[in-house]
Amino acid sequence: MNERKDEAWLDEQLQRAINTTRPEFNAAVWRHRYADAYEVLKARGQGPLGTRAAASCRAYWIGAALAAAAVILVGVALLLTSLSSRQPQRSVVETPRPTPVPARMVSMIALRAAYRRGGEEALDQQLDNALETLGPRPSQLSARDVLSDLEG
Repeated sequence: MNERKDEAWLDEQLQRAINTTRPEFNAAVWRHRYADAYEVLKARGQGPLGTRAAASCRAYWIGAALAAAAVILVGVALLLTSLSSRQPQRSVVETPRPTPVPARMVSMIALRAAYRRGGEEALDQQLDNALETLGPRPSQLSARDVLSDLEG
């Protein structure tokens, strides 16, 4: 036997052993043979929850609910971060300070420290305190009064 004859013979034997025809689906035969499965599938396709339109509608509402939940979560997160960034102002309890030396009350260091502590209001308070402590001088000062103020 030659090689070509052997191939043809082998192909013929394989076609007889294996059904090589293309399978075709026959719905009527399938419905008759598997009547119970067909009824189950038919029942699933009927009713408001089994149709494709209802399934796509459900998917739409589920997506909308998830989007709404995400928006709410982002809003709550932003609200919490803005509230946590604001810290309640604490009331400052001032302790009585010892009476400062008059010359140091109006020094640049004392005035600058007062401004840093409370702005213009604290600076005004510092100057008012200095004015109360130092007070206006009488117009008639003697040399003796000036020297006694410097020594004391």
